[in-house]
Amino acid sequence: MAAISLSASRAGHFWYWHTMFWLSYLLVKFIHLAVLVPLQNEAAWPYLWIYSLITLIHFTVTGLLGQHELHQPRPFRQQLRRLLAVLLPLWLLMVVLRQSLIMAYASETMTDVSSPLKYLQAFSLVLLPLAGWLAVFMLIKSNQLYYSGFLKQQELARQARQARLKVLRYQLNPHFMFNTLNALNALIVQRSGLAAEQLIEYLSTYLRHSLKNQHDNFIPLQQELDALSAYMAIQQIRFGQRLQLNWQLPAKVPALNFPPLLLQPLAENAIQYSVAELSGDVLLHIDVRVQDNKLQITLAQEGATAEGGWPDTQRPTNLLNLAERLQLLFGDKAHLLLSQSANGFYSQISLPTEALDGSA
Repeated sequence: MAAISLSASRAGHFWYWHTMFWLSYLLVKFIHLAVLVPLQNEAAWPYLWIYSLITLIHFTVTGLLGQHELHQPRPFRQQLRRLLAVLLPLWLLMVVLRQSLIMAYASETMTDVSSPLKYLQAFSLVLLPLAGWLAVFMLIKSNQLYYSGFLKQQELARQARQARLKVLRYQLNPHFMFNTLNALNALIVQRSGLAAEQLIEYLSTYLRHSLKNQHDNFIPLQQELDALSAYMAIQQIRFGQRLQLNWQLPAKVPALNFPPLLLQPLAENAIQYSVAELSGDVLLHIDVRVQDNKLQITLAQEGATAEGGWPDTQRPTNLLNLAERLQLLFGDKAHLLLSQSANGFYSQISLPTEALDGSA
């Protein structure tokens, strides 16, 4: 449908300028004849209808020719040669037709002019409008070729961007599934049937969310938070009382659209650096708020701050992928803060709400 619409738009654009050109030429010619012929004490109407007929032939032939050639993806020089192959015979034919019609109504002034001079004048008078039309058409064609090339480059860039986003989004931590299955096996051995059922339910919720959102279409923020909640619930079953969560959500989650699986890398590393590699109890804060027209989502260990940063040489691959994905989706409008220090793991994503309102 898009290709048909674009083709119709190009044809309409061409016929508009094609019609304007020949109407303008006819108007100029009529004005010229209305002034010149009466000065020679001749009737103007024969010349008017002769040029009207010639212009109508030009309009029809060049219109059909232009409409056909407009949709042919030919290089500039090849296109010019094909047009000249039609326009040159048309030019000679129109010279003969013009002279035959004018001589049939010519006055003594016209018959007194020598034959070579008459045809030389006819050659130039018929050539000028055809040359003008050729220039206009080639300008339209050049613009079309440039625009088509630009659209092709944009489409290739879009496809490359989409492919890269999919690669980044599907580079999930493989250890997550192994750890979850090991936790499920341990629960079965311990005969903790209720906990095992809950783990399977949370895992199903999370995997359903991952499989359902295989494209890069944004989803409601609430769905992404539900998936994050299921992921964190799985981790709580794995680590038991060692992992405590403090959810700080607004009374009503903002009706914003959000990239799917964007929070998983933060959650993975929050677990990895705050619980898996440390002993003792850990409290993770999960804060979601809209402030200064920005959506801020923070996953951080209690007491951790953004101070100190995280050297790029030591940043995990999934966080590097997250930073690249944010750059592809939002450019410089997105901000990612990461820090790992003695106070614990800290991460925050800040996105402009205007980029989330119309992204669905």
